[in-house]
Amino acid sequence: MGATSNSVEEMACGREPSEMSRPCTTTRTGFVEAQGAGIAVLMSAAAAIEYGAPIYAILAHTATATDKQGSSLPAPGMGVLTTARESSSALLDISYRRRQIERGLRAVDAWEAEELADPHPGLDLAMIPVMASAKRSQVVDTWGTDFWRASPDHISPLRGALAAWGLTPDDIGLASFHGTGTMANDRNESTVLNAQLHKLGRTPGLAVPAVCQKHLTGHPKGPAAAWMLNGALQSLRTGIVPGNRNADNIDHNLMFEFIVYPSRPIQTPGIKAALLKSFGFGQVGSEMLIVHPDYLLATLTEEQLGEYNARLGRRES
Repeated sequence: MGATSNSVEEMACGREPSEMSRPCTTTRTGFVEAQGAGIAVLMSAAAAIEYGAPIYAILAHTATATDKQGSSLPAPGMGVLTTARESSSALLDISYRRRQIERGLRAVDAWEAEELADPHPGLDLAMIPVMASAKRSQVVDTWGTDFWRASPDHISPLRGALAAWGLTPDDIGLASFHGTGTMANDRNESTVLNAQLHKLGRTPGLAVPAVCQKHLTGHPKGPAAAWMLNGALQSLRTGIVPGNRNADNIDHNLMFEFIVYPSRPIQTPGIKAALLKSFGFGQVGSEMLIVHPDYLLATLTEEQLGEYNARLGRRES
């Protein structure tokens, strides 16, 4: 398929093995094989807080798109563009959604009080708090982190997942590229991301840095996305955008408005959210949006946060 870098030809050009993976450059010749595994533990926020587990990020959004079944060519489709398809909606205002939650919970409290004060003769009183709890869950489900799912024609998954935490497309501080170093993938991936950011209304001139991790790790077939996720989690924790040290000359065909390809590490004031892409053979694409854990911890009371930190400290010690 011509997807892998030819080590004989690369060495003839005077390149060391560490220089043979060059995503997004004019000299890229394909990916370098790698082996290994990757594991990530996914928990609900409530479980992680209760167990005192370390929280590295919020998994805000995932999507996959299979454009067709066909030849396994290293030229992925563009199906993940659909995660940016939308019109508009007033529901994106987090203060508006908060008011609806507060209003809904007050209504449930009033209903519970009335039912307890004047219960139906055939109703077990113990069932009233259970029913009230279910009603509160419905309120939170309607206006909480998944609010946008009820308006798929107006709110795109990407914007909805960001808005759930009070963020906008401008808050994506890092894009982790699948970055195989093939001519087709890198062009396609850049095109898809730039089109998404344009559709979502990212501020012109505010380019998102593209991390091409495979220049360092090579390309493992199974755990590629897991390795990328691990790197993105490190960036969230440190605020560092790692550069592609093999970026000897960025391909001019990849000069898009909303993407920059750094060749050296950048220390940022902090990264609020990161967007990962993983494009596979056979026209399969996927993406993942992660958000800094501080946005979850900020929803806790001071007492809850203290208790969580105490449990976390015991686990880490």
